[in-house]
Amino acid sequence: MGTSAEGRAPGGDGGLPGDRGAPAVPPVVLPESAVPGTDLPEPAPPETALPQADAPPIALPSVALPSVALTSLWTLHHRASAARRNPPLLHDPVAVALVDRCAWPLETWFGRPRSLPEQYLARRARLYDAAVAEFLRARPGATVIALGEGLETQFWRVGDGTAHWLSVDLPEVLDLRRAVLPHGRRQRAVGCSATDPRWAERAATEAPVLISAQGLLMYLSPAETTALVRLCAGHFPRGTLLFDTLPEWVAHRTARRFMTWGGTFRFPPLRATRRSSYLRTGPGRDRYTVTEHPIGPYVLGTCAAARPLHLAQRSRWVREVFLPTLVRLDPPAGR
Repeated sequence: MGTSAEGRAPGGDGGLPGDRGAPAVPPVVLPESAVPGTDLPEPAPPETALPQADAPPIALPSVALPSVALTSLWTLHHRASAARRNPPLLHDPVAVALVDRCAWPLETWFGRPRSLPEQYLARRARLYDAAVAEFLRARPGATVIALGEGLETQFWRVGDGTAHWLSVDLPEVLDLRRAVLPHGRRQRAVGCSATDPRWAERAATEAPVLISAQGLLMYLSPAETTALVRLCAGHFPRGTLLFDTLPEWVAHRTARRFMTWGGTFRFPPLRATRRSSYLRTGPGRDRYTVTEHPIGPYVLGTCAAARPLHLAQRSRWVREVFLPTLVRLDPPAGR
């Protein structure tokens, strides 16, 4: 989920959680050809993500991750927990297999998985999965560009065997991703910030692409959000853009503290995304059709008030004020 190289935390209270418990191995060293801003070399092994039963545990490479990038581990922690529920909130066997194999003290860092974040992340992932799967069904062999992908496992949840996948994230995040998740011939990566135009310049095409920014805009300023939408509109005139936004209350410090209650990790500042930052985008405004979908509703406890609270989330006012939103920007028909 990297956005910029600022906010690095190499150790101490604000540093890599792995400094306080996970066995470390030397950081992954990339070939000289794989420098930031370039495609990483493609390995040849089969495209499978489920490890063998006798595979050794995965230790966390001793790379210095920015605090924003560490949230990808928090997301993985809750996504795997949501997938283990009975019935599961999300079908994500790759996330479950990765957490089962890893030697990372996730509960020490992030606390025990909590129901509300589990529901939110599972519902968000299902909405993204449905949109990406629909796009790929209509365009077999098309390309998905995943901005700030972190340790997301969507490639294996929605892959149809023909889709091409481009991951864009900070080089050190890609180091970690390639160390713990397999990559095949249809997967590429560009090591730079999602706000860096180099990835768009390298991937620019007239062909339809889907650009996914799952869990990214909450770390961007309104100006950065507007610039990112304009960047996508300018380099991918036939592209579809997916992203999600947070309401104001979730960005509050108290809500951030709740998300890691009982753990040592502290969330970096979050930002609510103003609609004006993506609706008033200059050239992009005339190119996109905007569709917004609430990410919810949520089951809030088991007390007598749970059902009324669940029903209240059907209210348009409640959805707009209190629920996160999935936003889809589509080019006009015929492009």
